[in-house]
Amino acid sequence: LCEQIKELNMEGYEVILVSSGAVGIGRQRLKMRRLFHSSFADLQFPQYELAGKACAAVGQNGLMALYDTLFSQLDVTSAQLLVTDNDFREPEFRLRLTDTVKSLLNLKVVPIFNENDAISTRTAPYEDSSGIFWDNDSLAALLAMELKADLLVLLSDVEGLYSGPPSDPNSELIHTYVKEKHQGEITFGDKSRLGRGGMTAKVKSAVYAAYAGIPVVITSGKAADNILKVLEGQRVGTLFHQDSHLWAPVDEIRVRDMAVSARE
Repeated sequence: LCEQIKELNMEGYEVILVSSGAVGIGRQRLKMRRLFHSSFADLQFPQYELAGKACAAVGQNGLMALYDTLFSQLDVTSAQLLVTDNDFREPEFRLRLTDTVKSLLNLKVVPIFNENDAISTRTAPYEDSSGIFWDNDSLAALLAMELKADLLVLLSDVEGLYSGPPSDPNSELIHTYVKEKHQGEITFGDKSRLGRGGMTAKVKSAVYAAYAGIPVVITSGKAADNILKVLEGQRVGTLFHQDSHLWAPVDEIRVRDMAVSARE
């Protein structure tokens, strides 16, 4: 990921990164710390679940330390920006945010956004009518619109959006999402163990941004150079675009209809 961002920076692209991982890193660190400080008697009892906000607070600096180490090896400077849902209710904040990001991009710095879970006032369920964003996918879509991005790429652990759970051999990769066609046909699998929304959240965020005029691609973050391939126009992942209904037929065309159309 960092190597691709470095290459894009060298080619003149302005890259903004929205990253999760703070809670996962914090939970891992706190579990190890609790284990080291536990007596043998303590370990005989079930371990209580660690508070998510404490995990986020501990893990945030670990996450940024990781990015700083990786980017520094590539001679790239990164910056951390933490936001909460309520921040975006203030017009003054939104103006300052845009100015700060523009300044960073002009200096070839990569802004790394994450929700400030440690002090966020929202609690589960995360998605409700009063929220502005609910997870890092919807935060990425919101930032893409707020900062007038040319493209939003959402990275997943699978190749893109499938017609059914990716583990199902009958599921097919959807290369271009057409809301009128696919909205009621897709069956989603389980969400990530650590994330909040999984592919369902990604699709909602992608449709949200696409219909606001920002093209979106959902693709695998594990496959090599996928972001570069997207920018080269290669057919990877799933494309979301406000005009996609003009490119693909909404209904399946029968063989006879195709033959008649060809003859005519």
